[in-house]
Amino acid sequence: MRVAYQGAPGSFGHQAALAFCRDCAAEARETFEAVAAAVARGEAERGVLPVENSRAGTVAGVAEIIAESGVRVLSEHDLPVRMHLLALPGVSLEQVRSVVSHPVALKQCAETLAALGLAGEAASNTAVAARALAARDQAVLASEAAAAAYGLVILRRDLQDDPGNATRFAIIAAAGAVG
Repeated sequence: MRVAYQGAPGSFGHQAALAFCRDCAAEARETFEAVAAAVARGEAERGVLPVENSRAGTVAGVAEIIAESGVRVLSEHDLPVRMHLLALPGVSLEQVRSVVSHPVALKQCAETLAALGLAGEAASNTAVAARALAARDQAVLASEAAAAAYGLVILRRDLQDDPGNATRFAIIAAAGAVG
């Protein structure tokens, strides 16, 4: 079974796809809309979309995408989310001036980033930010899987403000699909 997710390998959407459908082929899409469209057109049998984070709240626009795209929610599952500060090899925390990540990820770590004096910059996805990291004065908030996928080092683990941080993901299928 093919499962579409938004982002890149190592993203939390990728982890959700693998966690909730262990034998599936996870396929990256650029946007949440593209995930729903792939499922509605039959390019993927299932999709995973983040609905709500325990710290940052509702993921903007996802409920509308589901309602308008010809898909339905089969189930919802929580994925524990641990945010790590990743950088290029050889970079120290003292060199970092800004952090790039998805806006929801930045919200999940807002207090910790402020305490570290780091400014946040929005990206389309945590793993996309990790894959694109090239500046030595920047770091990204992303998963340990993203660090491994893109050759980054973890400067600091567990930056999420809430130790119980989790994101609820909806598993979607085409409107006429059987469970």
